Amino acid sequence: MKSQYLSKDYQKQFWGANKNARGFDHPVVEFFARQRLDYVKRYIDLTTVSSAFDVGCGDGFATYYFSKNVPRVEGGDISELMLEHNPIDSRSLKVIDAEDLDLPDGAYDLVYLWEVLHHLKDPARTVREMARVSKRYVVIFEPNRANILQFAFGLLNPQERGTLRSSKAYLQALARQADLQIIACDYCGKIPPNKTPAWLFNVVKRLPFESSRVTGISVAVIAQKADRQAGA
Repeated sequence: MKSQYLSKDYQKQFWGANKNARGFDHPVVEFFARQRLDYVKRYIDLTTVSSAFDVGCGDGFATYYFSKNVPRVEGGDISELMLEHNPIDSRSLKVIDAEDLDLPDGAYDLVYLWEVLHHLKDPARTVREMARVSKRYVVIFEPNRANILQFAFGLLNPQERGTLRSSKAYLQALARQADLQIIACDYCGKIPPNKTPAWLFNVVKRLPFESSRVTGISVAVIAQKADRQAGA
């Protein structure tokens, strides 16, 4: 894995000129996002969550749908282009460095990211930052390198090269290093939101969200602050 592809400069340049192929309201994207939210709701009662921050929010695949379930959702991204296409109020968005979050300690009940860590040179630092900024919960979705399509995607696309290190054990270790208590960790999903054609979507949308090590396109980690479990 070449480190230059994980540098802030490389990623900022790439995502400053590129965005997702589909918008937040595309039917495949909406189904993809709602599947993930339903999974999160199994472990976190979102009616008790009053605020959330979307790290690496991009053009809003997660931000928009979380905003329909949580009263105050804000987000940040390194790419101004992506932020311009994010559908939530621009006053709730900011340019931000995922490895050095310019946010106060315990500012949000929930801090989450979708497919961001594999773009970063120091993902462990980002997870620690998420834990610092969170008051209660941290949620992570990342590519599953054991899935042959995800592995090939990471191998063939330099901006996605960090996928090659993204495993269930790796993500669990990042959470534990940040003193987070893991509530759930699963292989999940079978629908790449930008790439799934309509004919295939009509087939795979009927399949269970939880997946095996080789069929799941992602790994989900639901965690909480360790002091929350201790009742502090």
